[in-house]
Amino acid sequence: MTAVPIMSALRRGRPPWPTPASGEGLPVRLARMAEAGAMPVSRLVRDIAALALGPGRVSLGDYEALRLYDAALWQGADRREIVGAGRARRLARQANVRRDCLALATDRLASRAYLAAHGLPTQPILAIYRAGLAAPGAELLRTRDELRQFLEGHAGQPLVVRPAEGGGERVLFDHPGGDPAAEIDALADAAGDAPGVSWLIQPRLDPPGGGRLTTVRLVTLAGERGAKVWRGLWRLGGRDDLVASLDLRTGAALTLAPAGAPHRARPAPSDLAVPGWTALKATATEGARLFAQFGLLGWDVAPGPGGPLILGLDPAPDLAPHQLADRRGALGPELRGFLAERRRLGREWRRTSGHR
Repeated sequence: MTAVPIMSALRRGRPPWPTPASGEGLPVRLARMAEAGAMPVSRLVRDIAALALGPGRVSLGDYEALRLYDAALWQGADRREIVGAGRARRLARQANVRRDCLALATDRLASRAYLAAHGLPTQPILAIYRAGLAAPGAELLRTRDELRQFLEGHAGQPLVVRPAEGGGERVLFDHPGGDPAAEIDALADAAGDAPGVSWLIQPRLDPPGGGRLTTVRLVTLAGERGAKVWRGLWRLGGRDDLVASLDLRTGAALTLAPAGAPHRARPAPSDLAVPGWTALKATATEGARLFAQFGLLGWDVAPGPGGPLILGLDPAPDLAPHQLADRRGALGPELRGFLAERRRLGREWRRTSGHR
């Protein structure tokens, strides 16, 4: 099994909302944001500079993706507490000082096995494809022929295929009337273009009565006072890829907004809540306790047919969607106090372990 290089995991950016078109020139971008924010360009530039030099180190891309020019969106929030993507990764490095353990969290196969071995619910694995290995395994596919044969035998079942070491997933056999042979060919070609990568083949899990599993994205903090869920949102999907902000006490949805248009948020229906919220929240909290070597972790948990399922974890979670959903920055008093604690623990660990 190949682990992701440790530092690359903390540099990997995962923007939750579309980034600006790369072909658009800077003057055009500034003029568009100034117009949307009903302010002169000179004032916009001063605002961008102030936030870039502030504690959140907000870049121009962050400023635009987070719509920080939109006064109505961020009304009442202290924008100095908003962190950009680069700053969020640096905060994760401060919180997760055990760099020697990062491969455990960044490799999907390793983290799933670790969670499952401790009794936490994870998405099952049907097979693993790793080309060229000599040693056989009960669930191991080692050649393209074996991969094709396995997929052809599961062509009637929607599957999710993803690299163990991180990266995007592929969904196979999901569309009635699709071409399974073409999908198998495309996956075989993709796997052939990525030698040395393990591919996890998992069933796509659907809730009873049809529809799709939705994902609850949580961020946990684990410190001297125990573990807790700190931030959370609900990815409902659908045509507009709806995102719901959450009441962390009850799991009730507070607002709904399209992922690509967070400024179009509306109050959520009063009866909309995450199914099995208490168990789901407890599952993420227990996972944070298990991974006690990490202070800050992101979790993707699905409310499944038989209870919550952990789909993945991230030692460098993207904080942008949480800031947008909650309309408040991440770098508030709670996180600042937590990071101060983690820095003290980091100094002690480096002193006693010999790491520098």
